[in-house]
Amino acid sequence: MNWKQAQKNLLFIAAGFVCVACSSTQSEREANSDKLLQSLETLTVKSLRQRHYKSDIIVEEFSRDSCVGNNPILSQPDARHSYKSFMASFRSDGLRQYARITVPSITPPENGYPFVLFLHGYIGKDKAPDYSIGCNPENMYYSELTDAFARSGFAVLAPGYRGHATVNAVAAEGIEYMEAFDQGAGLSTQFYAIDALNFAAGISNIDGAKFAKQSFDFDMSQYFLVGHSQGGDAGLTFLSVIGEGHQDELMPVHSALWSGTFLNRLTALEEMVPMTMTAEAFLAGDGQWNGTALGANGEENPNFIYGFPPDWIETPHPNEWSWQNKSFTEPDVMAAISTATETMYVELEEHVEGLEDLSFSLSDGQHNEGIVEHDPRIASVFPQIGGYNYEKYLSENLTLHVPEKDYYSQIAWNQDLCDRIRDKGANCSLVVYPHNNHSMRASPYEWFSPKETEDGYPVMIANMIAEFSKYGGGVE
Repeated sequence: MNWKQAQKNLLFIAAGFVCVACSSTQSEREANSDKLLQSLETLTVKSLRQRHYKSDIIVEEFSRDSCVGNNPILSQPDARHSYKSFMASFRSDGLRQYARITVPSITPPENGYPFVLFLHGYIGKDKAPDYSIGCNPENMYYSELTDAFARSGFAVLAPGYRGHATVNAVAAEGIEYMEAFDQGAGLSTQFYAIDALNFAAGISNIDGAKFAKQSFDFDMSQYFLVGHSQGGDAGLTFLSVIGEGHQDELMPVHSALWSGTFLNRLTALEEMVPMTMTAEAFLAGDGQWNGTALGANGEENPNFIYGFPPDWIETPHPNEWSWQNKSFTEPDVMAAISTATETMYVELEEHVEGLEDLSFSLSDGQHNEGIVEHDPRIASVFPQIGGYNYEKYLSENLTLHVPEKDYYSQIAWNQDLCDRIRDKGANCSLVVYPHNNHSMRASPYEWFSPKETEDGYPVMIANMIAEFSKYGGGVE
């Protein structure tokens, strides 16, 4: 099938799909003014390992002294430290970007504060310019994590990525990368990995002159990486780029990724993306939902992918749907794969140099039998993008925190990655949180989370703090 034949009929991927990613330089953009990316090969782990990363980080403004406000649930009477949070600027690929720097209100150790490099998850281009980067009493999700680490004596340094946040009425640059690559081509996460790498390279020399009474010295020998969802995916690329003795000065002591292990984009088009587009992906053979492929009549759905759709869907029974039909628009898995692939090819041709006249074809095989035969220019490069296939570089301590019922980052994929890392003699551990969703929370819907299911989020944060503290991180 040539995608141009179907271009006018494309349906775009439902919001909420979490993508993988990479980057171009300022000179590349100038040389190819009509394309954001000069070559798809520049996004591969091999190419990213050949790049030099740097940034000058400048603390721009004081932001707030509490990420959780007066939230009674998180008042933490036994908390050890207060903290202050600031906004900083830096440049990545020539683009002005922002980061949040949250610092415990205590005298730092001699070598600087131990710290967490936090890579946040998907925000979306509509919300990105106003994003608080993980510290906002009105939006408690990441605020709880920032608050807990800072009160435990860890600084939290969180780059916002290109297009995220506004400081002193000036929006971050680079939102065009989100518009071009975030939902269709699935390349935005690698751009975010590059932004995180450039930011990390500047941490040892932060300019905090505007706030002379506050120390911005951080101990690069006591730093830890945490990433969620899209940030976990970016984190896996981050670790692959600096791993196995390469750019050791940027290597964390221990990394923790949650809901952040994703298949490469081409595999995801068949094994994950249809979950966002068609009910067939999670229904049994009789067309009903029961969490399995086998229907009450004994018929099996050969295109079944995963038994639990996202819980925001409210009910997995299509006969009860109203607004849900606006997201799940495709009649079956094959149609969803076709639409998603067409969308990806359109975006790649529009924004990447050298990818004109792309084409693909679909087989008549059942799910998981290689449904899409991709254009050779795509098939040869995409498996090299992202860290999932690069266990040979993941030689440092890594923990994967996985919610049990998350189709975005399934337990089997996390287990496979951990097994491959351990087979290479490195350390990887897997922690599963029963009946939790992608946000590491118990769902309000009993079809997803049975009664008495525990929220995994605070448990996970406590687990991370305890693990990191074993290395001397945190302040007594």
